[in-house]
Amino acid sequence: MRKKVTTQEGEFPRLSLRDKVTLLRGSINTAHFKAHARPMLYGRCGDDPEAVNDLLLETLHTNAGKTKLISPLFKPPKQLIIKINGEHVLPLGTAAGMDKNGKALEAFGNLFGFQEPGTVVIEPRLGNPRVRVTTLKDSIDLFNAPGFPSKGLDYFLKNISEYRRKGGRAIIYVSICGLPSEGRATANAMKEMEVLITTLRTYVDGFVWNPFSPNTKALEKLRTAATFYETGRLMDELAPGKLKMVKIGPYDETPAELKKTLILINAFFEGGGQGVVTTNTYPFSKEMLPESIREKWGYPTAGRSGTFLTDYMLRSINDIRNAFRDSVLIFGTGGISDGITAYKAFKAGANALEGYTPYVSYGPGLVRNIMDGLQTEMDRDGIKNLAHLQKLARR
Repeated sequence: MRKKVTTQEGEFPRLSLRDKVTLLRGSINTAHFKAHARPMLYGRCGDDPEAVNDLLLETLHTNAGKTKLISPLFKPPKQLIIKINGEHVLPLGTAAGMDKNGKALEAFGNLFGFQEPGTVVIEPRLGNPRVRVTTLKDSIDLFNAPGFPSKGLDYFLKNISEYRRKGGRAIIYVSICGLPSEGRATANAMKEMEVLITTLRTYVDGFVWNPFSPNTKALEKLRTAATFYETGRLMDELAPGKLKMVKIGPYDETPAELKKTLILINAFFEGGGQGVVTTNTYPFSKEMLPESIREKWGYPTAGRSGTFLTDYMLRSINDIRNAFRDSVLIFGTGGISDGITAYKAFKAGANALEGYTPYVSYGPGLVRNIMDGLQTEMDRDGIKNLAHLQKLARR
């Protein structure tokens, strides 16, 4: 029986040297990751996608020095660098959920243009009992009901402060959320947001407020124009100069749903917010799940992420860009697994793109594939650089 390693994050299979080489090679080459590293990870983790992600984070963390050695392979060409909030950035990064507790800040800093760790909350939360994430065979899409698990603010603060103390310079936009309580729901959430922002503002380049987790019912109380305005105001007051974003969920393609979403976004901007991350996982009732999953799923709902979200993401980017033109920053997320999809998202009006499910499925080397594919699409259309493409999208 393969031995396990116990860390602060939990127990992990002890990977052999050969396993580690397989994973690191897969972190460079997506074909190798798909053919060798991913099957190895799933075999070690009993086909649990969440455990696969945990093991990936643990391995990259303990081999962060090796990711620095391969980082030159991830260096972007100048034509793909843009400015976000005054910083020069490769606009390809991790999405919230991929590194909930800031475990792999150093490793991801060597591979991605930016990171969105979290969602960070004040107190540690176990979330729903496992298994709470699953997938269909031969699919990269995930069905999940994690329940906002987090090791809490103190744990994340330890990780990010240590990373910065050691000289880590990665661009980090942390996902945060204050949680409503019974009774004075929004007041408690705002109080927690104040603590989160003031504690972390020294260490991060920006904040993403996440009130749209589909599996955390209490967050529904936050989805009002008044709360969106107040959150934007609080972020602007407590974190001047930092990027201030809100993450929204997918909405149905009806005028009423679009109007409701735009009202919330506008309220956030009026309060002082600058941008939107779109889109969060799509909520499903248990009855809507595929039969093979429904039979063993222990929760009344699930969120679906991956390529299923791509059309929602593209439509949402286009809707928000048309509504707010050049006055808003838009980060797209949802099934971006190749350069063609990335090009479509930038052409629709995105400023940057995030990912979680595709990177767990294809490995961090997907960043290189997206850069190459994006450049091919730009060359085909005679676009000289990404900033030029984004300027065209904002007209």
